[in-house]
Formats: sequence, C-alpha cells, structure tokens
Amino acid sequence: MSGWILLFILLVSLLQWYVSYPIDDDTAYHFSVGQLMGKHGILQSFPWTRFSWQFDHYADKEFLFHLLFVPLGGLGFVNASRVVGVIGGVLVLTTLYLILRSERVRYAGIWALLPLGTSVFVYRFAQVRPQLLSIALALIVLWAYSRGRLRILAVAAFLYPLTYVAFWQIPLILVIAAEVARAFNREWYSWKPVATLVAGIVAGVALHPNASNLLAINWIHMTDILLHNAWGAKVEFNMGEEFDPFPLITWAQYLTVTVLMAGAALVLAWRERKKDSFPLACALAMLLFWLLTIRTNRFLEYFVPLSALALAVATRSSGKRLLAPVFVGISIFYTVLCGITPYRYLASFELKNWYMEPEVVKVFAREIPVGAKVFTTGWEYTGSLLLNLPDRYYMVALDPTLLYKRDPGLYDVWYRTLLDAPADSARIVRTRFDSRFVVAQNYQPLWPFFSALQADPTARLIFANDKWLLFDLGEPPPVTGR
Repeated sequence: MSGWILLFILLVSLLQWYVSYPIDDDTAYHFSVGQLMGKHGILQSFPWTRFSWQFDHYADKEFLFHLLFVPLGGLGFVNASRVVGVIGGVLVLTTLYLILRSERVRYAGIWALLPLGTSVFVYRFAQVRPQLLSIALALIVLWAYSRGRLRILAVAAFLYPLTYVAFWQIPLILVIAAEVARAFNREWYSWKPVATLVAGIVAGVALHPNASNLLAINWIHMTDILLHNAWGAKVEFNMGEEFDPFPLITWAQYLTVTVLMAGAALVLAWRERKKDSFPLACALAMLLFWLLTIRTNRFLEYFVPLSALALAVATRSSGKRLLAPVFVGISIFYTVLCGITPYRYLASFELKNWYMEPEVVKVFAREIPVGAKVFTTGWEYTGSLLLNLPDRYYMVALDPTLLYKRDPGLYDVWYRTLLDAPADSARIVRTRFDSRFVVAQNYQPLWPFFSALQADPTARLIFANDKWLLFDLGEPPPVTGR
C-alpha cells in the first residue's frame, strides 16, 4: 500500500511542478485568504472586496482548504500552491485506491490511476482549488454510506461544510444513487446512514466559524450562481468557462474513452445488481454527474473518477486480470493521439491572462498606495491583485453575482458604465464607487470606457501594455460657482 501512495505523491508532484504557474486566478485568491488568516486570524468579514456580498456577510466556504495555505506563505505563492496541489491530488488518488482495495478489486492502484489518462480531467485535477478535497470526500461518502461504515461517514459528513460550498448538494446526489441502487436490489431500508450523514453535516455547519453566513452563501451559489445565472444564461454575468457545457467536439476529443467506460459500467453494474448494490450505486452516481457534466463542464471532476470506480467494482468478479492495465493503456494512447492540448496549456505562461509580470507589479505597487480604493473592470483577476498588491481595497472577487447580491442597483451602474462608456465615466467611478484608481485588463470591448476616462481633465493613464492598464483619476475637479 505504501508503495502506491509514494507513487501517487511522485506523479502528482511531477504534475504540479510541470505547471508553470497556477492555472487560474482563483488559486491566487485562496492563497491570499490563507495569508490574511495567518495575519488576522479567522476572518469574520472581508473588507478587501468592498462591494461584494462577502464584505459584511463573510463565509469561508473553503475554510480547511485555506488553512492549508496558512503556514506555507514563506514558500511563495507558486511553491505553496504546488504543495497544496500535491496534498489535494494525492488525497483523491489515495481515497480511490483505498476504496478499491477494501472492495478487493485487483490492481486497485492501476484503477486509481485511470482518471489521469483523461487529459481534460488532468487539467481540472491540476487546478489548486477546493474541488480536490471535495472529490475525495464525495468518494468516501458514497462508499461509507453504501457499506454502512458509519464512523467514516460521520467524519466525512462533518468535514464537508468546512471544506466545500456544495456541502449538502453533492452528498444528496450520492445518497439518491445509493438508495435507488438498494431499491433495485430490494435491500431493507436503514435509517442509520441517513441520520449519520445529516448529523455530521449539521455538526460541521454548527462548528463552522461563519455558520449562518455559510448557509446563505450555499444558497446563493445554488440558486443565483448556478441555476439563475450559469444555467439561466443571464447575459450580463460572465461566469467563466467552467460553467459552460462542453461542445460535442470536446467530448469526442477528450472523453470518448471515459464515456465508453461509463456505458460499460452501467451495463455491468445493472447485471450485478442482485449480487451487490454498491456497483450500481457507483454507476448511478456516475450517471448523475455525467448528466450534470453535459450541462456544466465543471462536474467532470466527479464524473471521471466515479467512472473508474464504477467500472472497477462492476468488473471485479469477471476474472479478467489485465482489464485495468488495458484501459489505462487505451486512455493514455487516446490522449496522446487526440487530447494533448491541455498539457501544453499547463506549461504555458502566455495563456494565463491573470498573471501579473514583475515589472507590472512594481509599477502598480509604487503608484497605488496602501489603503487605496481600486475600481476594477472585471472580477477574474481580483485574486492576482490581492496577491500582488495586498492591503488595497477592490470591487468583488470570485463571482460578479456577489456584487449583484449586495447591491443590484450599483451592479447595474458598474455594468452599464463599462458597456456604454458615458462621457462622465471618471466621475461615476469617483463618486459611486469611491475609487481614485482603476486597474483593468486591456480588452478591446472596454476601449470606449478607457477613452472616456482619459477625456477627463484630472485623469492620467499611468501604465498601459497589451494586458494591463492603470488609471489615476486624481481628485475631482472643484465645483465652480455660476
């Protein structure tokens, strides 16, 4: 067992050190929150994003994930992120391996590596984000609930509210899969797993340092962010690519082998349902996340490992000893043949638009004083601003919905000002957003807004390159008498 875990550590470490710079801006945000916790203790508000719902309703929905960053600040952002990425990635692979081993699946270690044969999953797997901890917890919850391992289930349920925002939605999906599988197997219903899961989640929420706000942010993420905005396609919200569905060509290019595995797992688990309900529970959970992945690609992170788990437990009695190595070989061959692009992206600096070059950071830190209030034209790079320009105050992080939830009217002013670029844009930024400085990424649709700022007599364009712009709007002009 220790040999496989050491191999997992080696492989995930190689992957993290292959990544040139953390894959998305969210990692910078999570690192920054960890450092703020180290400096200020457990946070009860988040004044660094002035117009976010989190400003005065703070809920650290990834509390344990942020705690991992607290002691690692001395390593620097990139190396600290790599260490946390290794911890999270190894937890996923080790959890999958231990479950397969407990189920007496042959070549459990090879089956656990199977998800890494899907490059688009590896891309998500390499992101240093709290979903890594959630994947591991989801696998534990499904197995422990199905097998009646109540103590393990209680611990996993307790940790979920301290780890991930969807702390009851994901367990609910897994419970539905397990109970439907039991119904097909005509097993007696037991109330103990349900009671244990609910009690663990309630205890986790009760002991969360931001308990009441945690429930509210969970509801915002489910209703406003996912259902209304991402799935409802509210056009003025840029939700990020992870909320979009994969186009058909992406499924063909990256996920053909996984889909074939999933289909085989469903058929075989159905045939085995009267012998054991667990393979069918895994297959049904996989199916539910497959359907969610069709609508929103971020659920891929559950669909792929559940496909490996479902196929492994559904074929354990077949006697085909080489099935796991064969599938791993096919997956790797197919990835090399069709799906190598995500690996190129992982190693590329140029495609990471949120990365702030050292010379840019130097100029911005010199020109924007500590304590300054900064207007931003987007939310996608706030993490990098918190990382590279700490102790300043920005607009909103993680999601524009959090600005809308705090003040719908002000959100509309923000959105319409950027879109319409009125002649008095500088005045609006100064008065409505109490900001002297504007940090923006150099997107062509925003050029009219930038021109409107420059037309103001007191505004100065301090810095501009092909990626970043910095404006100093100066003090508002004096009011002259009539």
